[in-house]
Amino acid sequence: MLSACELKMPRAKTPSPPQPASANAEPPQESTPAEPLSIPQTQVRLPNPQPIDPDALATPPVNVPAEPSKTRQANHAGGKRQGPQPASASPVKPEAAETPADAPPATESQRPPIGPVLSDEERRRMTEEISSLLQDVDKMLGRIAALHLSEAEKSSVDRIRSFHKLSHDALERGEIQAANALAERAVLLAQEVLRGR
Repeated sequence: MLSACELKMPRAKTPSPPQPASANAEPPQESTPAEPLSIPQTQVRLPNPQPIDPDALATPPVNVPAEPSKTRQANHAGGKRQGPQPASASPVKPEAAETPADAPPATESQRPPIGPVLSDEERRRMTEEISSLLQDVDKMLGRIAALHLSEAEKSSVDRIRSFHKLSHDALERGEIQAANALAERAVLLAQEVLRGR
């Protein structure tokens, strides 16, 4: 039987690290490659031009209304603040662009109001609630009229009347959510004026 010491395998010899080159040795010369590593792409090849239909470049005529719309007039009448208008801001009268006689003009009343779909019962209940709120506002305005008001309170009363009218108008147009919100604002503002007394 052989002992483990006797079965040892001989170690492989590792090569010694390279010795630094002496100062007298010449540096190896770099060989220049036959072709460059990257090829500059200075020549561009575009596809052949495609024909363009002249009708595709034509712009459609723009219809400008001769009279301002009712919504613009309502905004001006509603007291919205406008910036200074330039001196040359007169309405443009289109001569070539006319609407066809058979097309009906688009108005705000033709579009249905945007809002949640309410059942008939829900609509009736909300309409009654809005009417009740508007009656409460009328009663509070009657009590407020008997008071001597400051300028700030007079301004609040004007706002209450405005909310009341806007709510009534929205209710007539069938805009239940807007009418309800406006009526609630009118009630809160009227209560605030009365509480201040």
